[in-house]
Amino acid sequence: MQSLNTIIVGAGARSIAFCKYIKNNPDITCLSAVVDTNLEKAQALINHFDINCLVTADLDLALTKADVLLIATPDFAHVQPTITAIKAGKHVYIEKPLATTVEDCNLIINAAKNCNTVCYLGFNMRHSAIHERIHELVHSGALGKVTTIEANEWYYGGRTYFRRWNRLRKFGGGLWLTKACHDFDLLMWIAGQKPVSIYANSGLSHYKKKTGVGPRCRDCVLKSSCHDYYDINKPIEHWFDEAWRKLQLKMDQSGSMSPDICLYNSDKDTFDNGIAVIEFENDIRATYTVNVLSAKTTRQIRVIGTDAVVEGATESGLITLTERHSCRKTLIDVNNANSGTHNGADQKILTDFFTICRNGGNPRSSLIDGKMAVQLSLAATLSDDEKRVVTFDDLKVLSKFEAQL
Repeated sequence: MQSLNTIIVGAGARSIAFCKYIKNNPDITCLSAVVDTNLEKAQALINHFDINCLVTADLDLALTKADVLLIATPDFAHVQPTITAIKAGKHVYIEKPLATTVEDCNLIINAAKNCNTVCYLGFNMRHSAIHERIHELVHSGALGKVTTIEANEWYYGGRTYFRRWNRLRKFGGGLWLTKACHDFDLLMWIAGQKPVSIYANSGLSHYKKKTGVGPRCRDCVLKSSCHDYYDINKPIEHWFDEAWRKLQLKMDQSGSMSPDICLYNSDKDTFDNGIAVIEFENDIRATYTVNVLSAKTTRQIRVIGTDAVVEGATESGLITLTERHSCRKTLIDVNNANSGTHNGADQKILTDFFTICRNGGNPRSSLIDGKMAVQLSLAATLSDDEKRVVTFDDLKVLSKFEAQL
């Protein structure tokens, strides 16, 4: 079967995983174009992977060379290229979240109605070995009736959310959307039920404003002691970060962006830790904790049923199933399938996407799943802002709230 011609739209960090996959699977797909407004960044991407393809800011031009589009623009910019791809009859993979408002989700969903193209949402955590196996155990009945689910996400590299575009809700929707939508989707997928209500609470505990410091690291009197100091003149080992750093320096010189903006005093309307409590149909409750100040990066999950409890963590690659009455423990090691970016999930989700594009089938994560995650994420944001429980079907309130973002 002929290799599919693929376009990457958005030459950001996610495009690295896409290029790796394309480079390693020439029998499945080849890269025909990279579309980005920053042509220099797009060129640096394909140069690193030694790929010869079109680099352009013109999506319509690139579409003439495409069977498939991988959408990896900033979150707020998913709508236009996705709808353009669908109307052109191309298969499309959209990075999470689907969009940053329910209205934009509906625009994409309506465009996809009655089309024969594959629309696949990039909830790659559904493809991580830990979460796949736990989902399988839950839905096999091994736990009995599910009563509670606990999910924790700890992230060491949280400084990224206070320096880049996603520190502002108008671009990324805030951490309840740009970060938590992954985990809200996992909770809904594992519970197998619709959410009824949510209460969320968060705080900016660490990256608060400081007095007596500079607006940029290079100007700061604390740069010799600050753990978050970013030296704009120091080369970076990772090729993409180094290429991006050089581009940032050019933008800094033009006055459009400071790559070493102070994490503490940057303008932002997000948080660095939060907890959400969710009630689902069928008498299931769940909690989700996100903390981007952690000393380690991991996702942990525990599901308690009437017959057993199952728990696992991405950093260990281990799952433990404990039977309730016998206390018998079963250890499941998924490390063989746990390697690669996002614990092997990126490779698996792209393989599934391209397989469906070639052979047909249903995506593991659909546009409706994407909309549900956006709705729950925005409900969490509203709950957090107004310090109250928000019901999931309160869509009029939700739509009014979106207009204020």
